[in-house]
Amino acid sequence: MSLLDVKIIAAGETTLHLTGAVLMYQSDRGDVYATSNPVVQDAAHPGRKVLGAGVPLSKGSLAKFAEAVGTATAFAGFLPENLLFTSPNVIAWWTPAQVRTTWFKAAGTGKIDGHGPAAHPALVFVATPTDWFVFALRDSARPAPATPLCHAPHFNVWEGGRICTGNVELPPNFGAEVIHSYERAFFGSHFTHPNRDKAVKHKGGMQQLWRDQLASPDVDAMRSALVDAKETLQEAIARIAARSTN
Repeated sequence: MSLLDVKIIAAGETTLHLTGAVLMYQSDRGDVYATSNPVVQDAAHPGRKVLGAGVPLSKGSLAKFAEAVGTATAFAGFLPENLLFTSPNVIAWWTPAQVRTTWFKAAGTGKIDGHGPAAHPALVFVATPTDWFVFALRDSARPAPATPLCHAPHFNVWEGGRICTGNVELPPNFGAEVIHSYERAFFGSHFTHPNRDKAVKHKGGMQQLWRDQLASPDVDAMRSALVDAKETLQEAIARIAARSTN
C-alpha cells in the first residue's frame, strides 16, 4: 500500500479526534476482508488510546461512514443554473456562445497588448483543486453527459483541455460558488500564445482565426472552426477526475 498526500480543508482552526479505524486484510488470492475498530482508552495507560476489538464491516457501519464523509464534503448552497457536475474534487459548468471583449498580448494576433470584441463558442469548464480545463460546444445549449466536445479554440490551452494559468490568479477556494471567479480569470486574462497545433479548422490557423474575430466578430465562423475532441462530456469529466486522484 502506498502513502497518499492528504489535505484537510476547514473554514478555520479545527481539532480532529480519532474515533475509529477501518482495517483491511487481503489474502494472496486477492480476497478482501475489513473490520471496523473503535478507538478506546488504554486501561493500563489512561492517557493513551488504542484500537479496540474489530467487528466485520457491515453495510450499516459502511453507510454510517459514508454519511459522515458526505456531510463533511457535500456542497451546501444554491446550485448555479449553469452547473453541470459537482463532486468533492471536480466541478463542471458551461457558458453560452457570445461576443466578449477579449485581450491579447501576443505578436501574431495583429494586436499586441490590445483588445476588442470577439466571438467565443459555447464552452465547458472543468475544475479541480489544482487544475482547470476548457472545451468548446458546437451548439449553444446545455450539454448532456453524452454530448461530444470540441477543442477550445483559445490560446494558452494544452492538449486535453488543460488551461495554462501562467500568472493568472485562481480563486482561493474551490467549489461551485466560485465558478464566476474562474470565468473572470479566463475571459479577463491576456491570451498570449497557442499551445497546440491543429486545434481549429481555419485558414492561417488559430492566430488568424482570432485576428479575423477581432476585425469582425462572427459567431458562425467561430463555430465552423471548431475541431472535434473525440470525447464526450462524461468521458472528459471521468478522465479529469481520475487524473485528480492520482
